[in-house]
Amino acid sequence: MELDEPTPYEEDWLNVLDELRNSPAVDVLNEAREDIDVTAEDTAFDDLAEWEGIEIGAELRSAYIRFAQLGSQWRTVEPYPYLTGEFQLTPLPLAVHEDAPEFPSSLYSDEQRDMATGFRVIDASPFTGTGSFVALRLQPGVENPEVWYSDHRTNTLWPMNLDYRAYMDALRLTKGVFDWQHLFTEAPLGDEEFAGAAADLRVMLDVFVEIFPDHDYSDLKARLRERT
Repeated sequence: MELDEPTPYEEDWLNVLDELRNSPAVDVLNEAREDIDVTAEDTAFDDLAEWEGIEIGAELRSAYIRFAQLGSQWRTVEPYPYLTGEFQLTPLPLAVHEDAPEFPSSLYSDEQRDMATGFRVIDASPFTGTGSFVALRLQPGVENPEVWYSDHRTNTLWPMNLDYRAYMDALRLTKGVFDWQHLFTEAPLGDEEFAGAAADLRVMLDVFVEIFPDHDYSDLKARLRERT
């Protein structure tokens, strides 16, 4: 296979964009579907190990995409309930060498900002500019980095109880519905503060079963029931 040809895993991600664009229930407002960046390769992980002493496990090395940018901003259309979403992925071999995001001292503690020096953003929402993002936390001696969700609404950093590979799998199902990440954090979805997020997640799981019937949403439905 040529270096600039998509792998089967990358084809799965192109299919996510096609599912959104081809659905009569969805209006795609913006899409990022850029060419494969052949510099996004495994040697980046070797460099990370050599320069910073951080080893990335072999399992993660097989679960990344190489598109320079890949993402979508979308909304549902009538007669479906209103729902919006966005994702934009940074190739993992490129993300590990990016700078950590900045956190204003007025909103985050010194402990949080110190911890976040290991963050490398893997998913964000640049079209809407919400400020929320998902990052890996790189640490020496940790081959399977933690995944964290920075929620702009609560100015809170939430650890997610899934790893990078599982995050990517869940994102393909949710298509980036805003706040889907809280299905995998300890956010109190039954509290009034998160009522809007919980309502949107219910809509997502009701609507997606109909508009994306080739996917199984039963596990996510069970997770939402447990959380609310």
